[in-house]
Amino acid sequence: WNMKGVRKIMQVQTLLLFVLTFLFQLSFKAQTNDGITTSKDAVYGEPGLDILYTHTVGYSVFAHTQGAGINFRYGKYKTAKSSTSFAFDLFYTKHIKEELTFNPYYPDVLPYNFGKLNSMFSSRFLIENRKEITPKLRHGAVQVGFLYRYGLNLGFLKPVYLEIGYPDLPYDHIITEPYNPEEHNYDDIYSRAPWINGLDELSVVPGLHGGFGLSFEYGNERGFTNSLEVGTYFDVYLSDMEIISNKFVESNRIFAGLYIKIEMGSNWTDVR
Repeated sequence: WNMKGVRKIMQVQTLLLFVLTFLFQLSFKAQTNDGITTSKDAVYGEPGLDILYTHTVGYSVFAHTQGAGINFRYGKYKTAKSSTSFAFDLFYTKHIKEELTFNPYYPDVLPYNFGKLNSMFSSRFLIENRKEITPKLRHGAVQVGFLYRYGLNLGFLKPVYLEIGYPDLPYDHIITEPYNPEEHNYDDIYSRAPWINGLDELSVVPGLHGGFGLSFEYGNERGFTNSLEVGTYFDVYLSDMEIISNKFVESNRIFAGLYIKIEMGSNWTDVR
């Protein structure tokens, strides 16, 4: 054997040793108490089996610039890191100038919003697309994702009913009536009436919705998600949504703002 041949043999032996050491480390990291390997044991703090998810679902509550609501979504994964869902929102919207007041002669009755002509609530029927930006790499870490959503709105306006006193202070009797800014002043209003009044007089206004946001998923259990979401949105209705009477403020048909959402959900694989 010459020195050149010896060096080649040593090089091959070194390479084989490196490859075997690398494979041993992978095998060691992959082992769990059940003999199953997973790449996310460090993320979830326990052994388990990692598979590609096919379906996702989420339930959430959210607050937005002018109100709050609830959300449901159901969808499918397009890739390991992106999904498309159908989403449904139900929420209410307040005018930024709403201010509770009460009749000073009857301080113990229910307060009301002077000038408020209608209560507004809406439902959305949306397509929502989500994509992972950064994955979880260790236990207690957060997965960051991006999402955008678009679809249809149905806005509902319900007339506000008040308890109106007659004839003058102090009142002799109280009558429940829809608020009329041309007739009812501070001295005429005893209190607000139960919210259920006016449900049979709803007016419906369709519109469009768009929005996008960032999600921060911090759950520590396989298949279950807990996330915080922040973002921005806009709703455009076909006609003005008169919440406070036009006698006092100008109505809008475009609403834009910020939102924050807390969601609980799950992911699973349908093997059918």
